[in-house]
Amino acid sequence: MATTAVKSKGVALKKKGKSEVEREVLEARLEDLERKLDRLRGLYESFFMGIERAPPNVPRRELNRLVIETQQIMITNASLRFRFQSILQRWVLFTTYWNRTLREMEAGTYRRDVARAQRHMADKVGTITEEDALRLGIPASRVKAFIERQNRLAAVRGAGAGGGVVKRPGAPAGPGQPVGDIPGISDDIQGVYQRYLDTHRRVGDPRPALTLDKITERLRAQVPKILAEKNCRKVKLDIAVEDGKVRLKAWPVGD
Repeated sequence: MATTAVKSKGVALKKKGKSEVEREVLEARLEDLERKLDRLRGLYESFFMGIERAPPNVPRRELNRLVIETQQIMITNASLRFRFQSILQRWVLFTTYWNRTLREMEAGTYRRDVARAQRHMADKVGTITEEDALRLGIPASRVKAFIERQNRLAAVRGAGAGGGVVKRPGAPAGPGQPVGDIPGISDDIQGVYQRYLDTHRRVGDPRPALTLDKITERLRAQVPKILAEKNCRKVKLDIAVEDGKVRLKAWPVGD
């Protein structure tokens, strides 16, 4: 009887020891996953900022392998299972963000690159060159796609201003851009337009900036409708930023 009790106690201790070992091994694996995920995040940010010349594909493949292997393990401990699910959620969010950013880079629409170019183009007449892009810190691997898109947008912007000549964003209105007074607007339209251009460059709106001619044309069509619908005599112009896009809005005001 006593011998049987001792044996049962020994088996229980043996099982407990094995469980503790498995827990420690799993904790070490999860710590390794967290450490490698944080490191990979830093490597991608360095690449996106132009510090690294190539994306960290090898560390990403290694981490992906570890994640898949861990998914095959049956984790019975609730706290460890929750911890792994949190790591898995971060992994999915990061990979989605990395993939989207890489596609933007390939298409020349990455917001950081676009913002640099718009600041540069504000002080430079004409198109952006490969040397310009490299000086701005655009990595050589994505310079070609980037300058093609920027020069295409600059050409569209210039053609919209009339004469087919690429104009520097923010340049004052010329003979091809008549302004004139619009009934119901007391604001200085050229001043509001300059604020629009400044905001457009500051936030890095990926869309081409509208010309003063185009904005004036839209206001001539929209303001009378607002005055009639809101039963007011004046509107106030304002600059709004929605989802990274700059818009010029007309708000009804009292007499």
